[in-house]
Amino acid sequence: MAPMTDSFSSLWATRLRQNQGIRSLMEDLGQVTGHPDEILLGGGNPAHIAEAEEIFAETFLTLAKDRNLTALLGDYQAPIGNDRFRSLAAEYLSPHLDAKLTKDNIAFFNGSQNAYSYLLNIHSGKMTDGSFKKILLPILPEYIGYADQSIEKDAFVATKPEVIPTGNHRFRYGLNQTEFDLSNVGCVALSRPTNPTGNILSLNDIHWIEERTEKKSIPLLIDLAYGNPFPNLIGEEEPVAYKDGRTLSLSFSKIGLPGVRLGIIISNPDTIETLSSYAAVGNLAVGNLGVYMMDLLFRKDILPVLAKNILRPFYDQKREVAISILESEFQKQGVEYEIHDPLGGFFLWIRFPNLSVSNHKLYHLCKDKRLFIVSGHYFFPGLNSDFSHTQDCIRLTYCRKEEELARGAYILAEIVASH
Repeated sequence: MAPMTDSFSSLWATRLRQNQGIRSLMEDLGQVTGHPDEILLGGGNPAHIAEAEEIFAETFLTLAKDRNLTALLGDYQAPIGNDRFRSLAAEYLSPHLDAKLTKDNIAFFNGSQNAYSYLLNIHSGKMTDGSFKKILLPILPEYIGYADQSIEKDAFVATKPEVIPTGNHRFRYGLNQTEFDLSNVGCVALSRPTNPTGNILSLNDIHWIEERTEKKSIPLLIDLAYGNPFPNLIGEEEPVAYKDGRTLSLSFSKIGLPGVRLGIIISNPDTIETLSSYAAVGNLAVGNLGVYMMDLLFRKDILPVLAKNILRPFYDQKREVAISILESEFQKQGVEYEIHDPLGGFFLWIRFPNLSVSNHKLYHLCKDKRLFIVSGHYFFPGLNSDFSHTQDCIRLTYCRKEEELARGAYILAEIVASH
């Protein structure tokens, strides 16, 4: 079959074939050869935690022996899940999200990434009144997977963050209230904790945003893939609750089940109804495995204990080990660096203020040495002002083994020191 040319492609298809951060990231994960010299510090895979995987294996085996296995393997669900499972999720999540939910507040998708491809397009682009609405990212950098979701071109607008020094070689991004602007905005979207930095927008900041969005009936989308109620990697920060005007998304990926592809959306009934139409067109139905596993995990109330006793202690320790390794290597090789305060999530966001090449070039220099990182330039969609951090920051995962982190830190420091 002949390759598509621009004259036979939609504008959307042409944009999709251009350089995408999320495609680059996932192709790096998919092209790993297993070579012993490969160092995979770029991806978003959760760590393989034996205690968690034992729970998942037991759940999987229970399903394999269940008389409903034929339905799991051989029957379609409704587009956003059958009513029984949606009612179960509503009942289970209500106390965790401090809300009285019903099935009409719940939709299941094949991962929260899949759900956001619909959510962002529901609230942006050309409206029925002829206006064009944009997606506001109130604090950058923001999740790499949002940038190419919109069908319409130039659908994102973003607020340049405040940069707040917090200690030696440390900083964090803050909400820039002065530049916050809701003109021509159809929705506001943020992740909490923020992927890539591990930043956690305070509830005071969220309430400040909502004081403004509610006046204009603008929905606020909060991605809780790394947040509460599971895996709940939010340190000492307060959890987010559900309320009118908010759409929350949860994911099974970050509890350790990325291959299951289950995302859960909590929103108002009108949004859920629209999502159901989207899902029917785009997917026919949500996959069964994740929903059936959710059924067992919710009924046994496993996930809060898993998050508190296994996931959070594991990732807390991993994070501290990774920072220690990286800082030691940077200091040995005389590298100037700053690390964003890692309050949650799986990643470290590192700035090299004296880097003489772009972070994208640094990515390729590292890849030549079989070290995979993620260039930070992908994480600033919609930013229309100069900001040095777009060119001198990278994202690393700390979910890998200590020996792999040490080899990666040495190679990274060596390359940065020479550039």
